[in-house]
Amino acid sequence: MTAAEIDRQYNFRKLVPEHPAYFARWQAESEAVRARLNGRYDVPTGPHPRQRADVFPAGEGAPVLVFIHGGYWRALSKDLHSFIAAPYVERGVAVVLLGYGLCSEVTMDELCGHAQAGLDWVIANAAGFGGDPRRVVVSGHSAGGHLTAKLVSENRDRVAGGIPISGLYDLEPMLGFEVNEQLRLDPDSARRLSPIHAVPTPAPLLMPALGGLETDAMHRQQADYALAWAAQGNAVREIVEPGADHFSVVDRFAEPGSLLFEAALAMLKDR
Repeated sequence: MTAAEIDRQYNFRKLVPEHPAYFARWQAESEAVRARLNGRYDVPTGPHPRQRADVFPAGEGAPVLVFIHGGYWRALSKDLHSFIAAPYVERGVAVVLLGYGLCSEVTMDELCGHAQAGLDWVIANAAGFGGDPRRVVVSGHSAGGHLTAKLVSENRDRVAGGIPISGLYDLEPMLGFEVNEQLRLDPDSARRLSPIHAVPTPAPLLMPALGGLETDAMHRQQADYALAWAAQGNAVREIVEPGADHFSVVDRFAEPGSLLFEAALAMLKDR
């Protein structure tokens, strides 16, 4: 693709000009959830100041949903996404939100290492907050969807499944996009860090999801990754949320009754 086409397909904030309203609402709702729920906040998972976790317990033996925020690996934070925890905790699922260092302060390899350290912390400490370390499902949005796919591939014997939402599974288009000024990917690292080139077998259930209103390139990213996952004999279930864009799909993930929420809840409860 040309640089202009990459921008048309992957510049999500330009595609959804009302995105600041999403962020403002998420922040307000998240502050209310943190005030209401009995959580543990900013628990260190590594030495970097952004390697922190927010933990929302849900009773003894609960399945654990890990969520990794988006922001093109260079923006946003876990603090914006506490609102996701409430409906899952109310249904008996513990939720852990993971933070990580952002590019260009850290490299993409370091950033991925932060995500891995966060997952390591969750598995090692799940029993301490009532979670079942054998029923950990990893999820994340956009850049967090990429990290979700990577973690599931590299921890296939340690996690019960993955729900990457609006994920980027092939990073090659990022080489021609403005975000690469911070990511500093080259052709070799873009391929090495692309989950589509590292599908394991056997592997747990993967449930990639995105909004029906997302771009053709994002739909291709998901379809190609689902095919690659299935080609290795792994179980995969694609979710397309009708009428959702790149940001409102996050709302659907936290909306009881939506296709994505109900599928995620069933996945967690079935593990």
